[in-house]
Order: sequence, then C-alpha cells, then structure tokens
Amino acid sequence: MTLETTVWPRMTLLDRTQLQPRLARIQARPVMLAREAQQRVTADLLRRARQGAGGVVLVTGEPGAGKSLFLRHTAAEAARDGFRVAAGTADPLGAAVPFYALRPVLGHPLPSHFCAQPDDTSWWIARLRVHLGQLASAAPVLVCVDDLHWACPATIAVLRVLPGELSGQPVAWLLSRSGPAGGGAERLFGLLQDEGAVQVSLAQLDRDAVTVMVTDVFGAPPDQAFADLAAGASGNPLLLAELIGGLADEGAVQVCGGHAVLTSAQLPDRVREATRRRLDSLTDQARHLLVTAAVVGPEFRLEDA
Repeated sequence: MTLETTVWPRMTLLDRTQLQPRLARIQARPVMLAREAQQRVTADLLRRARQGAGGVVLVTGEPGAGKSLFLRHTAAEAARDGFRVAAGTADPLGAAVPFYALRPVLGHPLPSHFCAQPDDTSWWIARLRVHLGQLASAAPVLVCVDDLHWACPATIAVLRVLPGELSGQPVAWLLSRSGPAGGGAERLFGLLQDEGAVQVSLAQLDRDAVTVMVTDVFGAPPDQAFADLAAGASGNPLLLAELIGGLADEGAVQVCGGHAVLTSAQLPDRVREATRRRLDSLTDQARHLLVTAAVVGPEFRLEDA
C-alpha cells in the first residue's frame, strides 16, 4: 500500500490596512511604467528651455491613459529644477469662460490690469506674451495645459500664436488632449506639429507593466485567471488602478502558491462606477450603440449595429 500525501499551497491572508500605502502608490505608478521614451522627450524639452530655447510637446491618449499624471509628474520635475511652472486644465464648465484654462498662467488672483478687456483675444495674446516674457527673464518657464479637448476657441487661439512667438525665449509648452477627432484641439495639435512640436502618445500598458502594478500591491504576480481579468482593461491605467484597488477593497485577492489569486469572480464596484462615469459623458446615441455592441458580441458589422 502506498501512502500518498497531498500538499496544499500555502495561502497568505492580506491585511487591507497594509495594502493602502501600496494602493496609493499605483495611482502614480503608470507615469513610470512603459513611459520611458515619452519622459525622454519631456526631459529634452526642459533641457532646451534651460538653454534658452522654447519648445512644444503635445501629449495624446485615450481617457484614463495617464495624461494628467504625466503632466503633473513633468511639472513637479520642472519645479524642482528651478522652472516657473504655470499649470491649467480645461473642463466642460470652464469652456464657457474665455481663457479659463490659461488663467493659472497669470497667477492667482488675476492681476487687475488683466481684467480690463477679458473677452478680447488679441488683447490677451499681447498681454500674455509680455507677461510670459517677463517671467522667462528671471527663470525658465513651463506652461502645462491639460484636457485641451474642452478648451474654448479663445484659448485655442492663444496657444496657436504664443508658442511660435516665444520660441526664442526659455518658455516650454506641454499640452494634452483626448476626445473625438475633428475638434479645435486636434487642429491646433496638427498645426503645432507642422511647426516643429513633438507629439507623444501614452499607449496602453503592456502585460509586463500590468504584472508590475499587481505585484506592487499584492506582493506577488497575478495567476492566469487574474491576468486574464486585468487584460479586460486593455492596458488603460485608470481602469487597471480601479480594478486592483477594488479587488483589494473587497478582499477578493489572496496570495497562494507564490501568485495573487482571485477569490471572487465578481467585478469590483469601483470598476462599475468608473465605467458608469465614462458612459455618463456620452450622448444617448453613443450609449445606445455600446449597448447594442454588447449584445451582438465582439465582432459585428456596423450596418447590423
């Protein structure tokens, strides 16, 4: 008679309180993962500004790709390096306010002489040119403007003119957009590229980068089932962070046999909420198309949808 012994893999229970610092860390982690080439481009932008030459870097990527984190990371590096940093962000409500996204360039509160003719685009261009020139005379300047797909036409007009007019001064421009094709921001980016701006795209994170994110939080790489679930985020850093954070919040992962293993097949509430927020920004027709596509499957003819 042969006595057989079954050896069960050791399972490690994860303490949620210990996971919180790791979860906070992955919010900025996508900036460093698989972004080395893009960071070299912004490093070169700052280097040229320190040497007295202006330049423009354009950042594109789908919503959640990490554009805002990338801009904040670059702005923090520039500030540590002695730059004067002016960072603004466009948004849907601010689109109704002329030059809303550019107001941080002027400081808070706005200097009184900037309020004389707030709706005159040519007046703003002239004043901003003088103001940025004065700042650049003391230290190199980095102007960051995020989410330009929401920007008003007046802001687009300013950004169309000033980077070229200030190219001989130490003023660097870091501009980002996403959103549908055909808007004013896309046309602006095309024109700036024609004049020498460098465009970088924040692409999807690859499987290795996803493994690093999971390992950072849970202390072990994902098993096959966990990796397959993470692949459903299509390398989107925001969705991946929500997935990993949601699984941790709900205690749905344990470490077993040297791998992070799912203990629940249910999608975390945080992912559902993030998806709901994304859908809420779409038109009724776009949402209807997505519902139809979910019913007919991953492959279909547009005519059928």
